[in-house]
Order: sequence, then C-alpha cells, then structure tokens
Amino acid sequence: MKSRRWNRQVMMMGYDHISPWMQESEELPVEMSARVRLARNVSHLPFPYMMKGNEAIAPVLEKLEETLTDYRRVEMAGLQFEDKALLVEKHLVSPLFTKQGLLSYINEDESVSIMVNEEDHLRIQAMGVGLPMMDLYRKADAIDDMLESEVDYAFDEKYGYLTACPTNVGTGLRASVMLHLPALTFGSRIQPLSANLSRFGFTLRGIYGEGSVPLGHIYQLSNQLTLGQTEEEIINNLDELKERIVEEEMEMRSWLESEHLLEVKDSVYRSYGLLKHAYRMPLKEAAKCLSDLKLGTDLSLIELEGFQFQKWIQLIQPAFVKMRLNEKDIEITSLEHAVEEERAALMRQLLGGE
Repeated sequence: MKSRRWNRQVMMMGYDHISPWMQESEELPVEMSARVRLARNVSHLPFPYMMKGNEAIAPVLEKLEETLTDYRRVEMAGLQFEDKALLVEKHLVSPLFTKQGLLSYINEDESVSIMVNEEDHLRIQAMGVGLPMMDLYRKADAIDDMLESEVDYAFDEKYGYLTACPTNVGTGLRASVMLHLPALTFGSRIQPLSANLSRFGFTLRGIYGEGSVPLGHIYQLSNQLTLGQTEEEIINNLDELKERIVEEEMEMRSWLESEHLLEVKDSVYRSYGLLKHAYRMPLKEAAKCLSDLKLGTDLSLIELEGFQFQKWIQLIQPAFVKMRLNEKDIEITSLEHAVEEERAALMRQLLGGE
C-alpha cells in the first residue's frame, strides 16, 4: 500500500517522465550527465539539407528497422509540439531535429538515441551519469559498428567520416559533459575560462548545446575539433580538461567559504524561501534558486532530504511542467502564467512548503 501511494506521489511530481537512466543515477558535486555523439552519413546520398523528400533514405531506414529491433521508433511528424519539446529537454534529440528531423530510435532506458536526418543522416548518441566518458564512447561505437555492417558510410581515407558541417569532419565525434559551476560564475571566471578553452579546441555552452544559454550555472563542456585526433585522444583530452575545471570550481568554493560565507548563506536561504513559498516561478529564477540550494548542500550550509539537483532541474523545464498541467485537466486562460504557477507548486511540493 505504501508503494502505491509513493508511486502516485512520484507521478504527481513528474518523475515518471524522467528518463530511466537518469532516475537511477547518483549526483556528484560538480559533474552532471555526459554524452558522446557520432555523426555519420550514407555514401552516395546528398546531405539531409540537400535532399528533396525522404525517398532516397528509405532503403537505409529498412536496414535500420531490421537492425534496431529493440529500439522505440519515434516519427517527428506524428508528434505534438509539447512531445517534441519533452524529447529536447530529455536530451534525446536536438532543438534543430524537432524542426527538420525525420525520426529517431530510442532504446529502453533512453540512454541511447539515434536521430535520422538531423544535420547528418545519422547521429548516434549515448548518455550517462557518473560513467567514464570512454565507456559512453564504447557504447556509441558498438552501435556505430552494428549500423556500419548494414549501411555504407561516407568515408574518405584522408579526411575520415564526411559530414554536413566541416567542423564535424574526421571522427564525427562530439563528447560533452554538463558541469555545475556556481563558484566560477560568482568569481567572474567563466568568460576568461571560455576564451582559453576555445584556443585549445573546446567550448562552454548552454545546457541544450549550440545557441543555448547557461541555466542555473550549468554549462556544457565539449570538444570542437574532430579532425587530426583519434577518438581516444579526444575523449582523454576532454576528461583531463574536465578534471581541471572541477578542481578550479572546488578551489573557488573554498574561496567562497572563507571570503564570502555570509553572502553565500544569504543566497542559499533566500532561494530556499522563494522555492518553498512562491506562487509563481519563471524558469530562470527557479533554476538559479535550485543552483543556490545545490551549492548550499554541497558546502553543508543546508540539509535537504531528498534533494536531487539534476532531476529537479529537468522537472522545472517547460515541457515537463506542461505535462503536469495536462494531467490535471484544468481550464487555462494564460499558458505562461499557468506554467509559472505550476512550477512554483511543484517546488513547494518537493520542499514541503504550503
């Protein structure tokens, strides 16, 4: 009986929409989820942006259907806007894919997805939390090998895998990791750090990649260079860089504790008060407040039973909140206001407020 009540509570909060692989993950102080993505194209076919219709890729899809028998097939044309947005917020597809993508294949725990006709014919990605980046690469690489046994890829002996965007030519590999960097942000170290990273072929971006903005002091660190290095070198360099940034963030947190403790505690408890008692909450404000709580719990300034930063950050995203609204089946006059009110209600519920 307890289990049934708990399950209902979880559903009311929207946890049931979070991908299984993330639900089972544990949180670290700075490092969040990671992803490895491989861009591949089919030999003798025009790139997707040059295609007139999808007839040319139909034979390839037949082979994918025979190979990806355990995967869920999701056709973008059959989805409502909110369903597409939910896939983006779960990082299963890119924002660009929702506009021009054909279909995706998603495995059971949603840790692997394959986009068909994004910028390239195939984009294979594997995601996880707390796993070595090399393990994610091997997972994506195994699927890549399986598909390559059925599909003839566009490959050049000199340049490697050929892609629609020149920056992906070579390995076609993009590896990325989400990092929570509130102390480096507070110390105005993000801009200099980002400038230095770009000199070495890496970049810091928002949580949805290219063109997105940081939210809740969360940044996506990824490689920019895919040519002239092996996949292993790219992964190892990114891993090494990630560890150095984590060290810098931890050093800055020690500096915050010694030099700005009162200011940090004030931010943490102001955010706690807002999240626990507010009745309307815009996304940016909610993300900033959750970031403050995450820093506060990491520094042992506040104890919050059941606090799960990464999962809560996902629950406050617009599509997740709209799913909660849809399940309530209530009359809405202003969607923007309704989403902000529902987001605030969710935070109060999670923190035990009124």
